[in-house]
Amino acid sequence: MSTVSRRESHTPASTDPLAPDAESHATASRVSASGPARTGRSTGKQEAPAGAVPGNQVETYRGPVERPRSRGPGGASTGTEGGGGLTAGQLALGGRAADAARADAAYADIQATLHTDWKDWAVTDADVRRVHEQLEKLPPADYRRMLERMEQGGLLGKYVKQMSPEAREAFLSQAVSKGSVTSEPGKKAEPAPCDPPDGPAFHRNDANLPESLRELIHHGNRVARKAYADAYDAYIHRYKERVAQAGDLLALRELGRPVDPIGSQFELGVVSGHPDYQRFTSEWWKTPSALPSNAAYVAVDQRIKDLTDAQRAGTLKLKQETELSVESEGMALKVSRETSVTQYGKTDSSLKAGAEGSLGHRKTAIEIESSGAAKTSKGVDFEVGKASIDSEGTVRMELSIPGTHYGAYSEFNHEKGTFGGGVSVEKKVSKDAKVKREYGVTMQGARLERAQDVASMTPGTLFGPLPELEQGLAWKDIPAGRRARMERDGWSAGSWASELQKQSARR
Repeated sequence: MSTVSRRESHTPASTDPLAPDAESHATASRVSASGPARTGRSTGKQEAPAGAVPGNQVETYRGPVERPRSRGPGGASTGTEGGGGLTAGQLALGGRAADAARADAAYADIQATLHTDWKDWAVTDADVRRVHEQLEKLPPADYRRMLERMEQGGLLGKYVKQMSPEAREAFLSQAVSKGSVTSEPGKKAEPAPCDPPDGPAFHRNDANLPESLRELIHHGNRVARKAYADAYDAYIHRYKERVAQAGDLLALRELGRPVDPIGSQFELGVVSGHPDYQRFTSEWWKTPSALPSNAAYVAVDQRIKDLTDAQRAGTLKLKQETELSVESEGMALKVSRETSVTQYGKTDSSLKAGAEGSLGHRKTAIEIESSGAAKTSKGVDFEVGKASIDSEGTVRMELSIPGTHYGAYSEFNHEKGTFGGGVSVEKKVSKDAKVKREYGVTMQGARLERAQDVASMTPGTLFGPLPELEQGLAWKDIPAGRRARMERDGWSAGSWASELQKQSARR
């Protein structure tokens, strides 16, 4: 007999089991106990023994007879191609015995297909397809028993290991259709801008499944978990791009808050008592998963800052201030100009004027900015340094270097999340007047609480309902506490009035 390559030995042929035809029992059988058998691994023939009666013949039933199988490469037994035919005795017995015979023939063919040795060392894609086709022909009960039988014989793990991703998906779909595996379809995402992805579909990893099948399901579930995490990250990226394009607060409100991810904390079916509970749970938590993204809310907060001309979190600002002060009768009159530039290239300049009075070491000051905003401060002068706090919550510390014109300062504001510092130089220009210059840097900090603040859905927040808008309330008529909360999300008297006009026009 000539030896052929493995891939050639699986040229597709008729693989349907030769089952009895109910209408032909009275005439002739398609299956002969003495006819030649075809194997899935051999292209040769088996000669009929001498004296055999040619043609189809039904002998007197003598009980179940197991049909002898030819030997494949390396001595592995093979069934007939496509699952094998039945002997006349098996045909006569019918029912469960016939089903068992078909299962035995299918198992023999699977065993031969997956057999490897030094001459036939690879399990090819064609072999995987052939096994899949053999399994497809089995009824659900026999299918489950076949998987367990393959597992016991070491064939299921070998079969699964050689599958391509597409073949794995086809096998799991087959196992679901046969009732051996159950699955949970992914939940649909709520309709929203930027197309949030639907939730992942998972297969239930039941404890009583064969070990190799549990491993395959675990791998597939982890792949699905990571794929959804990647899809959700892409959605958040699209959402942030839309946030950056928003032209006003109304556009942000229409965009809406980002959709929360649809996820599973635990693998479906893997519970306490599962034979692989510890390992599967550990690997599950190591698999990337989709989590609620604070980055989306930080992007919203930053856009609000841009729209309201405020500093976004993480802004680094270099500033320089020149102050001229003139003392007169225990009172110091001051005028100053401050200029600044951020790392984004945004520049700003402001004028300030005020007065400072002293009572011993205590100092009280008032300052009015060119915008009209006023603030007061109280402090203590220690001669070698000063400490003060103003009405906006900024705490400032100043130190001077004895015997020089130089000094240093630091300041922070807990409420605004700003902190910074720098150096100063002070010089008298006359008996009662002096000029002071400061060079420093200020950092705008970011807090997780602010991202959560933006994400709030309570009334009066960015994404929450605004009943005052529906009621047409003027800014001054909104309670002070509610106004303060709305101001954190960028609302002001001017933007509120503009939105009221738009609301009135739409009506």
